[in-house]
Amino acid sequence: MKKGLNLLEALGGYPDGVGVSRVATDAALPVSTTHRLLNDLVASGFASFDPETRRYYLGLKVFELSSRVSLTKGLSEVALPVMRRLSEEVGESVFMGVREGADILLVEKVVGPGRLQVNDNVGSRIPLHRLAQGKSILAFLPEDEREELIEQMTLEPETPRTITDPGMLRDELEITRERGWANVDGENEEGVRAIATPILDARRRPVAAVAIAAPAFRVPMRELKKRAPKLLDAVREIEVQLPPSSALLSKT
Repeated sequence: MKKGLNLLEALGGYPDGVGVSRVATDAALPVSTTHRLLNDLVASGFASFDPETRRYYLGLKVFELSSRVSLTKGLSEVALPVMRRLSEEVGESVFMGVREGADILLVEKVVGPGRLQVNDNVGSRIPLHRLAQGKSILAFLPEDEREELIEQMTLEPETPRTITDPGMLRDELEITRERGWANVDGENEEGVRAIATPILDARRRPVAAVAIAAPAFRVPMRELKKRAPKLLDAVREIEVQLPPSSALLSKT
């Protein structure tokens, strides 16, 4: 992996393309190894190859990821002030995640003001079906995309409460669409409860989701559900501030 990253960095220094021998020298790799790695990068979209000039270039996948980083940063700048205020109002931790394939990537968090708070790590990747954020995003995807994802997902259990049956997941997603928010009760981590609602762009596609999470021993589920109106209001406030380019985040 390190060699591949070194190659990408070397390619970045040649916007007009570069031959295999030159980039091999820059990356301090044998030509044969460089050629093999470049073929892998081309196949995955991280590099491109012009057969006429025999030159390699950075691929569209690199620029796509760069754009997503920039867009996610912009989304965070809008969402974080609202998340902080929501956390103060409900007294619990608040998280934001975006979909990466069949996973949720946690990109922001605000730890609650009291003691004994839920405190997951930013950067964690967790399967969609185990998180309230994941369920809320799934529920608001177009039906064909949702069904394609469900068919791809293995629904592996993390706890005895994890939903592992596609039919049960579909039923819960239907309820989520009707009321506007999802919930989990120990489905990813025993002793942790959460509710979440998606952030929708101008096309009404989910670009991210915001969740309120609380320890089960301290907050009964019926009490956590009473905080759903505040969560919905907070997310609507984020939505009206979204830049038009945020729609690109929903294409994952």
